[in-house]
Amino acid sequence: MQNTLKYLASLLIFGFNGIFASYVDATSTQIVFLRVLIGTGVLAAVFLLTRKRVTCLNDKRALGFLVLSGCAMGLQWLLLFEAFNHIGVGMATLLNYCGPIIVIALAPFVFKERLTWNKVLGIMVVVGGVMLLNGAATGTLDVLGVACGLGAAGLYAVMVMLSKKASAIKGLENTTIQMLSGLAAVFVVLLIKGEANVSLPLHSVPAMLELGILGTGAACLLFFSGISEMKAQSVAVLGYLEPLGAVVLSALILGEAMTTLQLAGAACVIGGACLAQLSIPDVWRQRLGRFARA
Repeated sequence: MQNTLKYLASLLIFGFNGIFASYVDATSTQIVFLRVLIGTGVLAAVFLLTRKRVTCLNDKRALGFLVLSGCAMGLQWLLLFEAFNHIGVGMATLLNYCGPIIVIALAPFVFKERLTWNKVLGIMVVVGGVMLLNGAATGTLDVLGVACGLGAAGLYAVMVMLSKKASAIKGLENTTIQMLSGLAAVFVVLLIKGEANVSLPLHSVPAMLELGILGTGAACLLFFSGISEMKAQSVAVLGYLEPLGAVVLSALILGEAMTTLQLAGAACVIGGACLAQLSIPDVWRQRLGRFARA
């Protein structure tokens, strides 16, 4: 129960990140860079204070996959925060959470995992939900924002698949290496865009500190310590409370309104994702199979 509470607390914190980002007067790239810089500092400090052993050099192949996973994570956050600017916190978070569905769809090819009927149906429902959300792009949404949200989802899938190949490196060391790699990737993009001269006005500092210390460093610590003893299915299903919370919080705090079409699309994204994560007992799977053949 304690681990579940840690995980839920991390999801609640993550759900506030887009809202706090809206109060920071800087470009999305600069916000992500400062967020990862502060968060990395928090994790590195905890790693040093707890005197954890460095084991990553024992498996250079796993270390390589972990570094690439961290780079994908940093680039994912860049696209997600850019999507916040274009389509709002709630909608961008929903599109970003198409990522687990992409993982499910690619798992049979990458990890040789079986694709069950409920996963196929879940994927179809999520795709339908994205089409409903994208159908509103001619009105209150713009195509670039939708593309950034879906791009973030794709990079989420890359991050997860690369991270699975680096499972030999665990715990706080795993998270710290990913954050350092993400910081390097974001810094390169910052240089390419010519935005390295980062200067925050005083009124933006509290929100930026929240994003870095609480929304990145502390949230990641809670997230990874929480899921360590939880079942994968529980992690996946409960994870969709984050986009749901982000939609509610953005409506209450930022006043982001959603049309009926967008609400239907949001319901399809969350519902389809949960359906794809369900574990169907064998007896019910057999009955459904006989029903389908009848």
